[in-house]
Amino acid sequence: MNLFSKTAGSANNTFLFSLVLLVLPASSLQAQTASLNQKNFNIPRVEQAPQIDGRLSPGEWDNAVVITDLHESQPVEFSDPEYPTVFRMMYTDDALYFSAYVYDDPEQLTATVMRNETSLRFEDQVGLIIDPFNNKRSGYLFQTNPNGVRHEAIYTSATSFSFDWATIWNANAELVEDGWTAEMEIPFKSLTFNPENETWGVNFTRQNMTSQSNMAWYSYNGQTNPANSGEMTGFRNLNQGVGLDLIPSFSTDYRENYVTDSSSSDFNPSFDLTYKLTSSMNLTMTWNTDFAATEVDDIQLDLDRFSTRLPEKRSFFLTDMDIFQFGNSGGFFFGGNNTPQAFNSRNIGLSDDGTPVDLTGGAKLSGRIAGFDVGTLVIRQEEFNNVDPTNIYIGRVKRTVLSQSELGAIITNGDPTSNDSSSTLGVDFTYRNTRLSNNRNVVSTFWVQQTDNPGIETEDMAWHADIDFPSNDSWYASATIEEVQENFDPRLGFANRTGVRQYDGEIGNNWIFRDHPFLREITTEFSATQYDYLDSGDLQSRTLEWNPANFENLRGDQLNIEISNERQVLLPGERAPLARLGVIIPPGEYDFTRYQAFYSTSQSRPFSYGFRVQLGDYYSGRARELQNRIDWRPSSRLSFNLSYNYNTYDMPGQTVDTRVIEFENVLTFSPSLSIVNLIQYENVSDSIGFNSRLRWNLQSGQDIWFVLGHGMRDEDEDGHFTDTESTATFKIRYTLRY
Repeated sequence: MNLFSKTAGSANNTFLFSLVLLVLPASSLQAQTASLNQKNFNIPRVEQAPQIDGRLSPGEWDNAVVITDLHESQPVEFSDPEYPTVFRMMYTDDALYFSAYVYDDPEQLTATVMRNETSLRFEDQVGLIIDPFNNKRSGYLFQTNPNGVRHEAIYTSATSFSFDWATIWNANAELVEDGWTAEMEIPFKSLTFNPENETWGVNFTRQNMTSQSNMAWYSYNGQTNPANSGEMTGFRNLNQGVGLDLIPSFSTDYRENYVTDSSSSDFNPSFDLTYKLTSSMNLTMTWNTDFAATEVDDIQLDLDRFSTRLPEKRSFFLTDMDIFQFGNSGGFFFGGNNTPQAFNSRNIGLSDDGTPVDLTGGAKLSGRIAGFDVGTLVIRQEEFNNVDPTNIYIGRVKRTVLSQSELGAIITNGDPTSNDSSSTLGVDFTYRNTRLSNNRNVVSTFWVQQTDNPGIETEDMAWHADIDFPSNDSWYASATIEEVQENFDPRLGFANRTGVRQYDGEIGNNWIFRDHPFLREITTEFSATQYDYLDSGDLQSRTLEWNPANFENLRGDQLNIEISNERQVLLPGERAPLARLGVIIPPGEYDFTRYQAFYSTSQSRPFSYGFRVQLGDYYSGRARELQNRIDWRPSSRLSFNLSYNYNTYDMPGQTVDTRVIEFENVLTFSPSLSIVNLIQYENVSDSIGFNSRLRWNLQSGQDIWFVLGHGMRDEDEDGHFTDTESTATFKIRYTLRY
């Protein structure tokens, strides 16, 4: 398999395209005053750990370093915050300690989230970013709100992160007469780092929902991440213990199938082990991998020309995801629905209809050694349908080059959906510079992939190049070119469009208002995306989108208007949109314009509402699409969320509609104990699903779940639903740490 011989010319042209864009003058962009002085401090070591109760008791933090020099990072970067914030940091041999005194009006706080590991996007919150390797491209984010909720993320690149990652740590908070206070404890056993490195990257953040503003200790172009952070020095003799986590769990499952009049029950013991071979290299092993109690996927009707992809929610695959990230614009788990991926973990352990497939076990070795990020994953998938037991392998390596960039490679082997042999090889390079003039930064990515499948010798490659000039308060622009050949087929990955070349560009501007009585920001944007067939050079699809104005007020309410024009070319034999609904759209060329309006009140309000309406021509007919969302949080312990999506397609000779309804109720007794009730309905299959999920998080790393599920279907479409299946699952997980 020759990775480069078949695309050398195309890859060279793409690389030259990236270099030309890189030298475009940044001075043409709106300037912004910035202070680039590197911030740093010495972190003290203490003997006595504080009690993590959210209360800053006298004497507990006397020896900590004090950080007070925050500035506003958004919307008006480097301006003075309305309220001060005092952060403190220190460490013992076993853990890192962080506290915050957040001055504010307690009556104006937004603190409606009470459940651990729930989004704090619309909450008053403080955050700690740490980069233990101080390499400016990896690290962790820890957040909490006035209720002491834990929410953590891992950086999958220098500027992107995932909240699906989880680790063991502790947080608490308390309201005080002039604001609120918070404390965090982050055990060194929960982190991967080099013990010989005395200097870590660090940043402190705060979000204030009353003023809709963010504050930071260090920022650049409004961004706070490992690439834009200060440093703390003084770490010595950190204790990671033996470095062994033993995680036994078991689940019992009962299913009753009303269609076949049968029932079954299973008892599934499972065992996970994590061992630090070195302080920066982790070995993770799993036996009889159990995904019981995994969250329910949102409904995807999949009515477009090209298939969509569901996100990963299973904890085993989410562990150490930053090591396996491939390419800055997508990679291991993320990216747009049209981005080809070398590895998409949703292909493993799930059949085409989402039914779980047993995994005998697996092992993962990941970490950093001798300047390299390395990861390898081996999984044994058991037999299902007519597919034999499958061995699956993924290997990943990358290394920092220049000051902030990285070069890497990935290889996958195995096909979880057939008995064929299959492999994919990819190489990626990400150029990153967060220190351009005028407070600007740039990110550019190039990757190339090749698949090796039985009977395929040619046209089995894909390559991609992009460049992005982001901005918080000025002009921003991005461009992408991508080619996916006809026989490119990553059996462990994802590719929904093949035999095409894509061109994509976007340009826009953000206007920030400092003293306007009600406006905070106005954004205008234009984007264009085109796909051409590789064999003929003819157009497959083109979409032009113009967003003349997106308004956001001081409370965070948004109003958006968008106009789009599409040209779609359907060839005979291709999958057509709406085919699942029985709609026949003949092959041919279609040109149509659509109009969209979106309005949403800020979700920081106790009651919020949002709607999106899109209408206009659609292929050979017309379409009207309406999305509604209502969120009501009468208290931090109770919330109701209702969404209703209704689409009507008026096509020649027939009119069809789709309806998707989701209702979620969350009852939270404490940050560690909650019940989530979910009802989902869609009319394409005329099915209703009920799911109730109780989680008791005894403490970080120790959980009990009890899940009930029930499905119903209207087989005759007469409005009468009959039972199809009932399930009950009990699962307990316990972490023993040494």
